[in-house]
Amino acid sequence: MCIAILNNGSELTKQELQNCWISNDDGAGMLFIENDKLVACKYPNFDGYGKAEASFDEFYADYRDAFARSKSIGKPMLLHFRIATHGFDEKYLHPFFVSEDVGMIHNGIISGFGSKDVSDTAEFAQELSTLPDSMLSSVAFLDIAFVSNSIYEYIGDYNKLVFMDKHGDVSIFNEQSGHWVGDNWFSNDSYKSLTRYHGHIAKGSVKDTGIIDDFEWFDKYAVEPFIEDKTYDCSMCNEETFVDWDACCVTCGHYIVAAESDVIEKMETDDNLIL
Repeated sequence: MCIAILNNGSELTKQELQNCWISNDDGAGMLFIENDKLVACKYPNFDGYGKAEASFDEFYADYRDAFARSKSIGKPMLLHFRIATHGFDEKYLHPFFVSEDVGMIHNGIISGFGSKDVSDTAEFAQELSTLPDSMLSSVAFLDIAFVSNSIYEYIGDYNKLVFMDKHGDVSIFNEQSGHWVGDNWFSNDSYKSLTRYHGHIAKGSVKDTGIIDDFEWFDKYAVEPFIEDKTYDCSMCNEETFVDWDACCVTCGHYIVAAESDVIEKMETDDNLIL
């Protein structure tokens, strides 16, 4: 579900960004600094499931421009590509603002936040925004013990959060669960190839450069139940069904709200899951 990227090193290639766009196919967003202010841009994916066409081209052109300007002032930028699990409206594309001076992106599902209609990340950012304004002028507030400890209480070990402020300072939560390539940090490896993530685990990848057709993930890969001892009512299939790592029906891919808490609980307690 999603990939979060700190782009503070080399420019990402078009192929890497295409892989991110296709593998995380609800759209993308980026956060960068311009005139000493944070600027957020969001790009819904109108290309269709498994495609990178006109919408991607718009995103890619804007990315190259923003990267060049960020590089010229020596500042990083954040990128995010989304698979929606809560709140399917395009307004819930990342990044989100904690304040006008601090923004964030997220990879994972935050227990206790969000619903079918509202993004869990948006709700979490809103919760952080209730801290005193005097604390929210930079990412330094995240170094305060009660703040960082509280965040980890919510996000556990597998959620990954990246914060950036208007000064270009960055803070990564669960940094060890992603990886660095030079000065770029990636929350997972779906930039390397066409890789569909369910939860935080890669379900399958396409090693060639062919573009995946609509719903081919369900045809190409057998989607196995994540919770094997319980079924849930799927309003799309109109029958009881198992769910995958995204709390989605294994038959049609429809998001099932009732399964969310069970999926999160298993992710947090199953020692066999590799982050």
